[in-house]
Amino acid sequence: MRERQTRPCFAATMMGVTPYRDIDHAARSILKYLPEAPCLPALTRSIRWMLEGLPCLVFDRVKKNVYFDLSTEREPEIIEFYDRYEADDLDYFKTTPQIAPFIYEMIDRICGRRPPELKWVVFHTAGPLLFGDFLKQANGQPSIYNETLRDILIKGMNIKARSLAATIHAHIPDVEVVVDLPETTLVTFTSAGGTGTREGIIDAIDASFAGIDDIRWVHCCANIDWTLLTDATIDVINFDAYQHIEQILLYAPDLNRFLQRGGMLAWGIVPVDGASLEKETTEGLIEKISTAIDRFSQSGVDERLLVESSWVMPACDMVLLSPEEADRALMMTSDISRALRRRYNLQ
Repeated sequence: MRERQTRPCFAATMMGVTPYRDIDHAARSILKYLPEAPCLPALTRSIRWMLEGLPCLVFDRVKKNVYFDLSTEREPEIIEFYDRYEADDLDYFKTTPQIAPFIYEMIDRICGRRPPELKWVVFHTAGPLLFGDFLKQANGQPSIYNETLRDILIKGMNIKARSLAATIHAHIPDVEVVVDLPETTLVTFTSAGGTGTREGIIDAIDASFAGIDDIRWVHCCANIDWTLLTDATIDVINFDAYQHIEQILLYAPDLNRFLQRGGMLAWGIVPVDGASLEKETTEGLIEKISTAIDRFSQSGVDERLLVESSWVMPACDMVLLSPEEADRALMMTSDISRALRRRYNLQ
């Protein structure tokens, strides 16, 4: 990991999947509340926009399902995939305006109303382990357990992320790009019934970010063995601070080493279910983070380094909220960011 010139100091951002279906509403809210680090929102529940360029996929419209078909007649697709990957053909793996118009519309909004505070642009697709657990083979087994599909997913998610990052850099100069490849199902691989190995998981995460010089970010909202991420070659660990602060405090020494070598933490502190969001206050969430920072400091974590290396955001994607609730979550995130900067005297 390389040292970044700009530290977040509790900059506010979000994950991409939203309840918004109107790009005007989405762009207005995101640029209002997250002007330093706006996220490119996904205005759909479909994952098809993340899959362009991947071979051997079957889209079953009747069952509303997608899976991999490795039958012999589809071998030419695999050959072309590897040829395109080895040629570093970013255009072939491009997320297109036809499939994901919201990506390009948001880029246009940022260019047209570029906030003076703008420092980062954030986007997400999916990590290979997450997709490998979600996307099945024709026999119903997770694709991650097939050696060929595992490699395709790792390489595919990597080059698609590089392609989208290149698009952002081309349209929005002088910003840092944040590449989020979420791995929300890591707990599946490390549970008693899981089949993943520690080395295999870390290797897959590292390989998914190969060649990416932008900020490498992994979101996981489950309670996992966090050394899977502290020991990976990533820049930001994004955790659900609303539900799992007690658990992550157990990893203070590992997180301290991660921070010392240039890593950052993204505190997902604002709840993303309607009932919890309604009962929480900005003040209560600020105190929750501040208490955790005190406890990290008592465990030997450098407090100044920690607060300068921290982001703040909703706990996960906001897809289960209404658009109005999502606006409130973003407003709270923005308020928490400003309050923590005042509390810790951060610029």
